Amino acid sequence: MYKQRLNKLLMITCLTFLLPAIVQTSDSGIPSIPVQASAPQNYFHAHQYTSTDRGDMMVSENATKTEPPRSYSPIGEREFSKEKYQSLRSMYTAENETHSQVEFPYHRFDVKVHRNVKPSDKITLYWKGKSLPGRQVTMYGWNVLEGKWVEIEGVVAGDTSIELKGTVNVEDFVQNRKVSVIVQDQLSQKSKSYDYSFVWMSDTQYYSQDYPAVFKSITEWIAENRDVMNIKYVFHTGDIVNRGNDDRQWKRASAYMNTLDVARIPYGVLPGNHDEGHDFQHYQAHFGEQRFKKKSYYGGSFEQNRGHYDLISVNGKDYIFVYMGWGIGKKEIEWLNEVLERYPDRTAILSFHEYLKKNGDRSRKGNEIYEKVVKPNSNVVAVLCGHYHSSRLAVDELDDDGNGTVDRKVYQILADYQKGPEGGSGFVRLLHVDEETNTIDVRTYSPYTNKYHYYNPDKHPKKEQFTMDINVEKTNKMISTTYFELNIYKQVSTQKVAAGSMP
Repeated sequence: MYKQRLNKLLMITCLTFLLPAIVQTSDSGIPSIPVQASAPQNYFHAHQYTSTDRGDMMVSENATKTEPPRSYSPIGEREFSKEKYQSLRSMYTAENETHSQVEFPYHRFDVKVHRNVKPSDKITLYWKGKSLPGRQVTMYGWNVLEGKWVEIEGVVAGDTSIELKGTVNVEDFVQNRKVSVIVQDQLSQKSKSYDYSFVWMSDTQYYSQDYPAVFKSITEWIAENRDVMNIKYVFHTGDIVNRGNDDRQWKRASAYMNTLDVARIPYGVLPGNHDEGHDFQHYQAHFGEQRFKKKSYYGGSFEQNRGHYDLISVNGKDYIFVYMGWGIGKKEIEWLNEVLERYPDRTAILSFHEYLKKNGDRSRKGNEIYEKVVKPNSNVVAVLCGHYHSSRLAVDELDDDGNGTVDRKVYQILADYQKGPEGGSGFVRLLHVDEETNTIDVRTYSPYTNKYHYYNPDKHPKKEQFTMDINVEKTNKMISTTYFELNIYKQVSTQKVAAGSMP
């Protein structure tokens, strides 16, 4: 069905770079940004370029499906109109809002710097503007050596103006006398009775060892039904193989999961206890960070992808999927919390190998994760796990603000079919997202046998088929600029530079 899309806004206003001398205010009367404390003291303020004076600066707007954009100049960029340039001069943000319904809007600042800029010089950046409350706003710079947009600073927007600051090297960010910076906020498809789907695999260990045809049937079915079911992402919660040191099993699993790579379907994995082998060496060789780091949705890695997080956005709804593999201790929990705290505006689904037991209670480690990760982070709505052969659902209602009313439900789900015929008969979980009812329907299906339900639905009507009341409404996005500043500081050799002098 088609659903009405909500607007996402992006607003941008000003950009500034320092002109001659160490000054306290720019020509526009806006305070200049002094050298950061971390910068060497033998630098002086040489040039300034501001959005209040177009000069050598061009400002553009656009929106892309990824954050940051995948290319240097994404299709669709357009320079600010005369009216929007005027809004920069008057610092009136409402006049330069950039709107997007299903993509991430951004403003771009391309600055032509002075010809005497040297690789040893430092550049400071300053942006001021607005976005919608709760939205993540990030400043990226085009790193000419790495050939990609690199995050400089990010912040979660509130009700008032926000600021972003950063310092970069000329050598890394200047090419042909140009510096490029963007400031960006954080997609629509058709379906049948739902809007889009996620697929969840777990404990494929016996497929990799003894029943490769079952493994192959799952990933091929996902690729073939990507458009039909509008599949946006695939989870795998561990025990990819049965023997962690058997490279033959790893090669099989890697080849079958590569079907998703070829089909360009985002997915995430984690290592279970059977994947450990010799300190996860085979896992990291086949499913380490190098396999995922160039994928646009891949957020970051913990110990070569033993843990990681993915940033997925669908129809304007922003998710973060966070994984941690076998052997969770203090440092792993700290990393999980750091990631979740960084993205409080994204709906979080966590994936572990061990969490719920066969009886539906949390394991000892699962309970520690619940107390130290799930409860403190109010954006966590679901936890997926395998390890124990069973199908279970536990739902906890949490009062995040302590006012006596339930603020969220956390759905904790165990799904592991490895003890079934042929290593599990190819059963996976389907998560169908319905924006109209604001829910996610969970179903169980085997592409290998073309059957729904592993357990008898008459005897176990809610064991594998249920609905999660999870907020899947589109999230408004917006960015607005009040001011942006780039400063260049020339390095002093033996001469003493007086305040206000030029090199």
